[in-house]
Amino acid sequence: MPLAEFDFVSPPDVIGTATAFLGGHIQLDPASSDAANTVVCADRYFTPTHNGLRQLWNADSVYLYPPRDLLYNKEQPPDLALFRKTKRFKRSAQRVWLEEAVRKYKRQEFNEAIIFITSTDVALRVTQQIGLDLPMCILRDTPEIYIDTPELEKLKNTRCHGFIFYIPHYLNTELRLYEFQNMFSELGRVFV
Repeated sequence: MPLAEFDFVSPPDVIGTATAFLGGHIQLDPASSDAANTVVCADRYFTPTHNGLRQLWNADSVYLYPPRDLLYNKEQPPDLALFRKTKRFKRSAQRVWLEEAVRKYKRQEFNEAIIFITSTDVALRVTQQIGLDLPMCILRDTPEIYIDTPELEKLKNTRCHGFIFYIPHYLNTELRLYEFQNMFSELGRVFV
């Protein structure tokens, strides 16, 4: 998977809330780096070299902040659905990662996930196109994002918005949805 010139690291307040929500630790971050994991502190993580799109995500809890780049056809996971177009075009990496997370959840590779998205197009339009109806928090403030370098320099003048999706645990779903709404309402407006 080719790397963008640089990528970003999740906001510390989002990580703090996600970590608390997921029981005090994150088991897997499938789209990370060595520098990003100093903030996320996941038990396991995949770097771009490992290409988390092509790995098994066997974990109880997943935190995902997909890369912001575009992925070309050969970089995207194969579409296993019948009667879909065989020719695929380059797509937003955030869309590809979100769709793959849902597929992996349906294959029971993990139990629940928090997904942080900064693409308004993916969060609001694409989820409607593909019929993805997940609990979501729209961040109240512009997210405090850092550049994925060893120094973790803060990105200045960001205009992106932040959206947090929750793929709910299949056990105690009602309770987990209530806890998601309760905890993430501190960061923004929650829709369940």
